[in-house]
Amino acid sequence: MNKFLLGAALATATVLAAPASAAVIALSVPGTGGSTGFTQSSNTSGAIADEFQFTVPVAGDASGSLISIDLSGAFDVVITKVWLDAIPFHQDLTGSEEKWTLASANIGAGTHSIFVEGTWGTNGGSYSGTLNFLPAAVPEPAAWALMIAGFGLVGGAMRGRRRVTSVTYA
Repeated sequence: MNKFLLGAALATATVLAAPASAAVIALSVPGTGGSTGFTQSSNTSGAIADEFQFTVPVAGDASGSLISIDLSGAFDVVITKVWLDAIPFHQDLTGSEEKWTLASANIGAGTHSIFVEGTWGTNGGSYSGTLNFLPAAVPEPAAWALMIAGFGLVGGAMRGRRRVTSVTYA
């Protein structure tokens, strides 16, 4: 009985100690390419430890941005780190906005995550972002046929150029 109570107390303490904004949020990204938005907000202070997961069916190029705006000091959001899988976003502090950007990242097919870390101010705050995905270009069947035909013509031309050279000794 004591082990059960101890386990229940530990489980309750773990849940209560978790940051209020720690979340794993699923994003819907079109596999044919496009953009999707993501956002998070809080009314209280605390740590930001958010994860936005998305799945793409094919390899391609990902880019994105995240922004938080200070509205006359009402919100004090401090973003300390943003990254896609292991690729960091670049921070740009301009005026009253904090912007994080990822110009380009090659990603494979499968599940990926955008991680956001930081702290909410005393009154909370919010941030929002955009994720862009462009699938890798795949040659069309006609392009493949032309490429194979070109290799065949080059091979045929090389084979037809064999010349016999006679050597004469003086």
